[in-house]
Amino acid sequence: MSKRKLEEEDSLSTASSDSADSLGNVEEYQSAKRNRRVRFSERTVFHFPRTQGYTCVPSNGGTTLGMKHKHSFVERTLISEEDQSESDTEDSYDSVDSDDEHCFMPIPQKDRKDILKAAGVKKINKQEAIECMQIRYSRQLCGCSCKDFCEPDSCSCRLNGINCQVDRDSFPCGCSREGCQNPHGRHEYDPITVRRHFIETVWKLRGEKYLWRESTPDQERDSNDLQASRQVMGFTSVS
Repeated sequence: MSKRKLEEEDSLSTASSDSADSLGNVEEYQSAKRNRRVRFSERTVFHFPRTQGYTCVPSNGGTTLGMKHKHSFVERTLISEEDQSESDTEDSYDSVDSDDEHCFMPIPQKDRKDILKAAGVKKINKQEAIECMQIRYSRQLCGCSCKDFCEPDSCSCRLNGINCQVDRDSFPCGCSREGCQNPHGRHEYDPITVRRHFIETVWKLRGEKYLWRESTPDQERDSNDLQASRQVMGFTSVS
């Protein structure tokens, strides 16, 4: 075999070896990238006794729920690999609809009273319910009393140096979009814009989660990001 042919075979062998090493490095890098995520080995849970809150105004009346300033006991548990795997699986099935389903709903007045009694609260301060009722009533007394057309000399919003506010039809301000003459302006609540902002924010968070999944291939992750973007655009176009 000639010297030139041996040199060509050695060159091809070296190139093939370099390509294999390069491919192996790429696979190792991709694997390391998928496994790059924060993991915890232990969870610490602080348990606080239930008490009357004095911290909010219930929309449907009654007293509020709260917790004491000092926790009663601390619970520490180890997080196993199985728990982490289940958590990753649950994250992969998150959606905008699931966020809506897990929104906090108001607790009925009777249920809150039963919760406090079950927690050992023997005497519920009824004065809090009266004060909350007064606050709810005062919140209804807002906005200008103008009807369709705002008179700059009599509009209470203009006289107080604030803009008119319309959350729903004729509330709290009764002026119309065309008839408002308030020099400080007029703000009208748009539920479609608020909903669209919520959806876009949720999908942005979902996109960040895709970067930290360890079991999803790169191509499938890119496909999910594209699908999420299309759904956001779909919501936007519908709105």
